[in-house]
Amino acid sequence: MKKALHITSSARGGLSFSRGLSMAIIQKLTDRKEVGVVVERDLVQSPPPLLDEVLIGEFYKQPDSVGEEARHLLAYADAIFSEIDQADVIVISTPMHNLGVSAHLKAWLDQLVRVGLTYKFNEDGTKSGCFKNKKVYLAIASGGKMAFWPEGYEFIESYIKAVFGAYTGITDVTTYRIEGTAMGIADVDYQEILRDL
Repeated sequence: MKKALHITSSARGGLSFSRGLSMAIIQKLTDRKEVGVVVERDLVQSPPPLLDEVLIGEFYKQPDSVGEEARHLLAYADAIFSEIDQADVIVISTPMHNLGVSAHLKAWLDQLVRVGLTYKFNEDGTKSGCFKNKKVYLAIASGGKMAFWPEGYEFIESYIKAVFGAYTGITDVTTYRIEGTAMGIADVDYQEILRDL
């Protein structure tokens, strides 16, 4: 039975459109029995630690060189690594904050990416991601619409794809969007947004 990891990162809780969209993705996958187990991680309820001078030093060590004294500093990072490692499908939701991902999601990514665990260096200096055969669904909510922004102002999907591709090896990312949430949406048809899922 496939396992899904559902990551939400909106401070709006139950009022969040990005959360509503990602929940609809999870529901569709479970209804079709493509996923049997869902692990939830709410990044607002359980905020990722921000990197500091001590912690960032541990992140750039190879896993076998991390001492016992530093293990407690990496407890959150170890937990989310394990969740990704065990998941077949990852569903991530984020609102658009100032054209980028939520601060909580950025902090989660900073905790996830680690040399020797999510990626490694090859002999020629290039990087290879360590995760294989995983699927990501990205649910993005924005107050405005992409059509209103100048060309080249899409920073969320491109950023997530770049980070996952370069630092985890996960390249199968499908994006769904709900736009115009600040323009007075009365009723959201998530199934219409997900019609090709």
